[in-house]
Amino acid sequence: MDHQDARRLLDDVGVLRHPCDLDLLVFFARHPRVLLASESLAKFVGYDPKDVARSLDALLGVGLLTRTQTDAHAARLYVFGAGGSPGWLPSVVQISSSRDGRRSLIAAMREQNTDATDTTGRA
Repeated sequence: MDHQDARRLLDDVGVLRHPCDLDLLVFFARHPRVLLASESLAKFVGYDPKDVARSLDALLGVGLLTRTQTDAHAARLYVFGAGGSPGWLPSVVQISSSRDGRRSLIAAMREQNTDATDTTGRA
């Protein structure tokens, strides 16, 4: 995948702005129903819990993920794609499964973030 293809794919997706967003998306695509505490999820994907919380909010906000919690447990049930999977999901999962594909997507994300900072003056 070349850089321009990665940019076009991210433009189609619209929700992926940080590498943690991508890694959580792939995690939940591979584990569509999982019961985990937030701290455990952060350890599984290898990010700071604050980054994971921000990325979870992004995925929840666009309806790719639902989350429920009971009073009896600190763990939450995450369900991915309950409203159906978007057409771009298989491409993103496949591309990000290779080292080079993941690098291309992350480089394109960083470039988009830089472009957004340049035009708005903030990240």
